[in-house]
Amino acid sequence: MSKIAAIASVTIREAIRQKLAVNLLVFAVGILAASITISSLTFGEQYRIIADIGLSAMEIFGTLIAVFLGAGLIARDVERRSLYTVIAKPVSRARYLLGRYLGLVATLLLNLAAMALVFALVLAIYTRGLGFLRDTPFLAVLLSMAVRFAVVSALATLFSCFSTATLAAIFSLALVVAGHLSSDLLRYWSAQGKGAGALGTAAFLLVPNLEALNLKEAMVYKDRIPLSFAATGVAYGLLYAAAVIALAIAVFSRRDLR
Repeated sequence: MSKIAAIASVTIREAIRQKLAVNLLVFAVGILAASITISSLTFGEQYRIIADIGLSAMEIFGTLIAVFLGAGLIARDVERRSLYTVIAKPVSRARYLLGRYLGLVATLLLNLAAMALVFALVLAIYTRGLGFLRDTPFLAVLLSMAVRFAVVSALATLFSCFSTATLAAIFSLALVVAGHLSSDLLRYWSAQGKGAGALGTAAFLLVPNLEALNLKEAMVYKDRIPLSFAATGVAYGLLYAAAVIALAIAVFSRRDLR
């Protein structure tokens, strides 16, 4: 565990040095802060506009950070050959990849915490207090978003194990889009006949159902989220991410690095 933790801490420091996560975070925080100004230009439903803009900014920039950092997680180490000095030591490829992934997830959680703090500050200024923490599923939305970022980073890590950083980013973004449309695509294919329906079902099971972790609407409209519904979504996301990382370890362990 100490070796995994050491690799994870190195990953966090590298992510900070790359400045990509920092730049995207600053931009996201700027949009969050500007949401009050944008909402003031409209009449009525200002809270909904602030919540919608804030959560959308957090989701989009968090996903971009997960994709672009995760896409280069292994691929760039192979290209720079810095990977060889690590696995030449008594560190297995599985531990190396797991440490890299956990470091990426920790980086995403730090970014999410920073964005959530600004978002909460914006809501507190608008509502003149912290009553929104009681009236909205704020914490449940943040938890589901964190799990969604873990799923996206797992996919990016998987593609980074056997392709270049550019291709890994493209594949990851494609799956993210498909993950948000998976339910709609399943309904469409099911209406095209048995063959298309079976194909759609198979694709639905393989592609991450990211909409199961999308609780933004509940936050915007101040709806209560049943505990069973939130727990099911979180459990699904964690199991999916674990399965993807297990596949990534299997692929990376069999890759010829020569």
